[in-house]
Amino acid sequence: MTHGLTFRSLGIGLLLAFGVGAAVPFLSLYVQGSNAGAYFTSQIAHLLLFLLLLVVNTGLGSIRRSWILQRGELVVIFIMTSLANSVPGLISYWVPLVSSPFYYASPENNWGELVLPYIPTWVVPHDLEAIRAFFEGNEGQASTIPWEVWLTPLLSWLPLVVALHVATLCLMVVVRRHWVENERLVYPVMQLPLAMVQDDKRGSLIKPFFRNGVMWIGFAVPVITGTVIGLHAYFPFLPTIDLTVPFPLFSSRLSFATLGFFFLIQREVTFGLWLFTLLNNLQETIYRAIGWGIEQEPAVSVWSYGLPSLVHQGMGAMIVLVLGGLWVGREHIGNVFRKALSDAPDIDDNDEILSYRSAVLGFIGSVGVLAGWLWALGIPLVGIAALLFFMFVVYVALTRVVAEGGVAVIYAPLVAPDAAVSAIGTSFFGVGLVGLAFTRIFANDLLNFAMPHVANSLKLSGQIEGRRRYLFWGMLLALLAGLGGALWMLMHLAYTYGAINLRPPHFIWLPNYVYDYTATQMSSPSPPNWLGWFHTGIGGGVMGLLMLARRYWVWWPLHPIGFPISSTFHWMAFNAFLAWLIKGPILYYGGVYLYRQVRPFFLGMILGHFAIFGVFWIIDSLTGMVGNGLFF
Repeated sequence: MTHGLTFRSLGIGLLLAFGVGAAVPFLSLYVQGSNAGAYFTSQIAHLLLFLLLLVVNTGLGSIRRSWILQRGELVVIFIMTSLANSVPGLISYWVPLVSSPFYYASPENNWGELVLPYIPTWVVPHDLEAIRAFFEGNEGQASTIPWEVWLTPLLSWLPLVVALHVATLCLMVVVRRHWVENERLVYPVMQLPLAMVQDDKRGSLIKPFFRNGVMWIGFAVPVITGTVIGLHAYFPFLPTIDLTVPFPLFSSRLSFATLGFFFLIQREVTFGLWLFTLLNNLQETIYRAIGWGIEQEPAVSVWSYGLPSLVHQGMGAMIVLVLGGLWVGREHIGNVFRKALSDAPDIDDNDEILSYRSAVLGFIGSVGVLAGWLWALGIPLVGIAALLFFMFVVYVALTRVVAEGGVAVIYAPLVAPDAAVSAIGTSFFGVGLVGLAFTRIFANDLLNFAMPHVANSLKLSGQIEGRRRYLFWGMLLALLAGLGGALWMLMHLAYTYGAINLRPPHFIWLPNYVYDYTATQMSSPSPPNWLGWFHTGIGGGVMGLLMLARRYWVWWPLHPIGFPISSTFHWMAFNAFLAWLIKGPILYYGGVYLYRQVRPFFLGMILGHFAIFGVFWIIDSLTGMVGNGLFF
């Protein structure tokens, strides 16, 4: 291992973090190709590491070997760009939701009476001409961004954004050692960068990973497939490849990267992932046949995937997953608090990016800032408690699913604002429903958020030698740089081309749905959703039994990590099934030796999947092609 926290690595990481933040909205909203920012795969960060290793280091090393980026430095840069890859989605929700109330308000939707009077003045911009220019643009001509109009909302939201990410960093520091050392989670998404940066005994300029022929065969599979699909968009007479799999048990799509991630985890985990999805499908079929739990309950509003009864069931399972995980790790959590409160000398926290005292106090302080900010937004205290509870449950549960199950393409069955209003009713929130609408910026359709990337980064930070305390600031600055790059690019695109001409759901459907729902509930509030929470209890009970069975029965075949996400996992389930099917004979006939020989093939598929995305991002950007999506 080598020292990685150098001025060079932090500087390069910060510059690239800003660039990654800017690239994501450009590629996702303007080029509209394969989504660069959604999900927890850190695609751009992987590609940048690939280029740094094969192009930059090779070029520098051929001139002077001492100039190359060392392994620790490469890890720092990857961590910073991965975190930057996680945050542009926050901007793509923040800008449309703070700018749209005045733009879309009309006598027909009655927002002027039910919504606008209850929006704090410091939350949104108020210059109607600047807002109109944002949505309608300047007919493709470069336009000056009126930053002065956005300054007050930006400064007002900054404490919440910083507190949210400081809380995320601190919480993951608290659980890192338990997840990495005690439970030995696999962290499949980090296996590729770990493999890429490993050296051999000779210290060769070309890393061993890139000298492995099996890896390049795996790399070629998605590259060839993606090339055929991508060229078909330019030349429709060429054949294409349909990766949709009409599997009898669940319709799905073949995803090379997802298949690669699932190959890296235990077979019992992949077995549970696809089997629980199958059982969820069966449960949904039965519910629809008997007509139970199929109505759209008013407390479940914007993004709830599947039947209302089943998404509540998933929320119950996530609650037990998180609380059960805290109970299992109670000894470690106790040690953390002992160190934080009394500086216990028998507890060593020197290998963490923060001392345990700083992590505990930082988390408590950040949650206090979040609560105070939400209270200023007009949300009642009980509503704040419910929202923050469900928000952190969803954050931690999905992070655990990514770290243990390799499910890098996933979203929550029920999001925190919907869970909060379902638990205590929209009638309880009163005018605070308007404030709650703004929480969908950071607690809504969680296709990507920072916590899984932070957890993965802390796993990877073990490759950095010595004390790593400055890494905390590098990670926080990378998150803010990514947000800054994304904000600048989105504003540039909107004021040049018009936000309504970009990928439309963010700027047309999303704000209208959110504020129409808010206006409806303001005029006709709903009580708590008792039927939904009956199913929450069922989900929690089943999850508790599954966790106990796995803990006390060695022979138990079902890993419970798939149960909480079974209602949202349908389109990825085939890849888990296929990985489970392929890995069985390999382990049975060849054991660990054959697995190690085959493993580079699947790592190569992941890298090739991301590489062909990158190739067509460049080609499509240069040619002006729009909507050339390849595959997930």
